Amino acid sequence: MPYTVAAALRIKKKHVAEFTRLVKRHAANSITREPGCVAFEVSVDKDDPRRFIFYEIYISEADFEAHTQTPWFKRQMERTAHMVDGEFEMFALGHRIAAPNK
Repeated sequence: MPYTVAAALRIKKKHVAEFTRLVKRHAANSITREPGCVAFEVSVDKDDPRRFIFYEIYISEADFEAHTQTPWFKRQMERTAHMVDGEFEMFALGHRIAAPNK
C-alpha cells in the first residue's frame, strides 16, 4: 500500500537560496535513484517564503525507511540542519487511500 509523508519546516532567511538549491538536488536524487519513491514534491508557502512543504509518496513504508538510509538523505540532513529555524512539522505519515488523476 502506498505510504505518504507530508511535512514542513522553516529555513533561516540567510539560508533560503542555499537550502533551495540543496533540496532540489535531494528531491531529484530521491525520485530518480530510489525505485520505491513514487513522488517527491517540495513547495514554498505562498505567505511565508521561508516555509518549505514536503509531500512524498513511497511504494511502502519500508521504501520510506530505506529512503532515510540513503547517502543523499543523510548528506541533506547533515548539510541543512543548521539552516532550520524552529521545529520540523510532520503533518501526516500514513497509508494513501485515494489519488485521483486527471
